[in-house]
Amino acid sequence: MSNHIRKEDDNKMSTFRKWRFSILIGSGIIAAGVLLYFSNARVSSDKTQGAIGKRDVYRDSQVNTADIAAPGQAPVATAAILESSEFKSLAKNPAFQELLQNQSFTALKNDARFSAILADVSFQSMIQNPVFMQAINTGVLAQAVAGVQTNLQAQQAILSAIQQDVHFEALQNNVAFNTLIQSNLFLGLFKSHEFQNLLASQSFNVLASNSTFNSLLSNSEFRQNLLRLSSSQLLMGNSGGNGTGNR
Repeated sequence: MSNHIRKEDDNKMSTFRKWRFSILIGSGIIAAGVLLYFSNARVSSDKTQGAIGKRDVYRDSQVNTADIAAPGQAPVATAAILESSEFKSLAKNPAFQELLQNQSFTALKNDARFSAILADVSFQSMIQNPVFMQAINTGVLAQAVAGVQTNLQAQQAILSAIQQDVHFEALQNNVAFNTLIQSNLFLGLFKSHEFQNLLASQSFNVLASNSTFNSLLSNSEFRQNLLRLSSSQLLMGNSGGNGTGNR
């Protein structure tokens, strides 16, 4: 009887051992499968994110075609200034239309120094000064720099000229004026006849006292369009019906 019971216990133990090994092997296979699944999922996720990141970088490095203008047209980014009420008002001004047709202005449009002087705050301030513009219109400053060789000589000649004329004494203590005549940019450009003729032109003098023109001149987008676009492109649709802009 005891031997029979012992045999049954041995059989149960043997069966348990067999199942135990099977269970352990099966669990190992399942664990390996789960680990492999999550590893592949992570790799796939990293690749996807990497691909998205690359697309974002590529997209950011591309130029937005909406910002590219067709040849002869203003870029979208700078066209807004041409649609402003200030510019539309200025475009109807005969003096502005005449300025765009001025031969000296046309000759200076491709001169980098002219672009720089228009952006100079001292120059922007002085063209609004009646005494400075009078010195320009009477030819006092132009005569002072005639024949000089260096910018230092031009500066000294200008100072000497205004000191000798009571009409221009006020300029001696003007900070913007003194800053301007110490600028190699202004002195070098002022020795050119095109620049002198432009400043002395009637159209420029009228605009120099125009608040809208002076306000726009401080805007970089306006200056860029002023020098880059032709008169017809600037005045298209803004001539006000007087026909001056279509000459």
